[in-house]
Amino acid sequence: MKKTALPNIEHIQKLLLYGGPSAQLQGELVKTPDSEISVAILYHLALRHGVISPTAAREGLALLATAGKAGENGRQILEKVIADSDFLAVRVMR
Repeated sequence: MKKTALPNIEHIQKLLLYGGPSAQLQGELVKTPDSEISVAILYHLALRHGVISPTAAREGLALLATAGKAGENGRQILEKVIADSDFLAVRVMR
């Protein structure tokens, strides 16, 4: 996927990720130069699917396949979604 096909993330400082049985905060992904592609892909998945489900996580992993080291943060988050068969809600912090 071309970077231009991903949503604009200029307004994002970080993503808060909520999941588990009581939708508790599971973690955050701060936008840095090294994590921009991960933030863009997780944000894209949240916009497209509403939440990041295991199916959406597989889609995200396919998008990250060519990102190399730049996509490592997002890859770890998406692999955990699949392993746990969980859903993540994404909240954008501006």
